[in-house]
Amino acid sequence: MSYIDYEYYVSGFGGTLVPPDDFDSLASAASSLIDLLVSSPILSVNDSLRLAAAYQTELLFEQGGVDALSGLASVTSGIDERLGDYAIGTPYVANEKRCYSVGGIPVSGITLALLKKGGYMSRCVFA
Repeated sequence: MSYIDYEYYVSGFGGTLVPPDDFDSLASAASSLIDLLVSSPILSVNDSLRLAAAYQTELLFEQGGVDALSGLASVTSGIDERLGDYAIGTPYVANEKRCYSVGGIPVSGITLALLKKGGYMSRCVFA
């Protein structure tokens, strides 16, 4: 289930970057990624969740669209070498383009901030 539709993206969010032909698949992927990130169940869709999905949809588009979904984003997390759970990465440099990622799929920093602020990424356990 996608948390936003194209009408919200254009009218509510004010987005212009993602073309209509690419929108549905990227918005659906953004919503699925949000579902993977949250620790509490999403019972209803609110404005924070819609904003998070819109920012994530735009980031996926900016990072290559479908290529970003397959882990081939144009921005890396800075990890140069990986051996199992051990990774050696380059230090963060402020002027370099860096991005959070989950399995190579880029995640918008503002999406994470909105999810944390909304309490979706808390450490409590729901029964």
